[in-house]
Amino acid sequence: MILNLRHSLVRLVCALVVLVCAVALVLPLSLRPSILPHGMTTDAVIFYGVTAGAYGLLPFVRRGDVVMVAMWLVLGVGVAPCFLGQELSAPRMFADMAGVLAAAGPVYIARFRQVAQGDVRPFRRREAETSETLPEFEPAADGRAVGA
Repeated sequence: MILNLRHSLVRLVCALVVLVCAVALVLPLSLRPSILPHGMTTDAVIFYGVTAGAYGLLPFVRRGDVVMVAMWLVLGVGVAPCFLGQELSAPRMFADMAGVLAAAGPVYIARFRQVAQGDVRPFRRREAETSETLPEFEPAADGRAVGA
């Protein structure tokens, strides 16, 4: 009961982070500089918040898919000024990408550490899902469960 409540609260906080950052992204371009400080740091922090919040909000979505959607969002936000007659800003797009990569980097580093420690699954997830019976996971030699 307490654990479910804690998970619900974490997901609610992540959803609020994504919502606040999404509102900051879609503010009309004429209002955004007057409400938020104008700068590339703000853009990087907003995209960091969206990406990190998405990782917390969507725990069962593959980590690569979250990064891919965030990068498409960077492209969309970077090209959006063209529709209002403004020019593209490469430094702002790079700041947006830096925010996404700053949030995604630790996730990939954590996975690299898992693999380096020998925590790998004997079957790929898709192969295990499509098979009629789930594969048996055998414990590793040092007592840790492989694939858990």
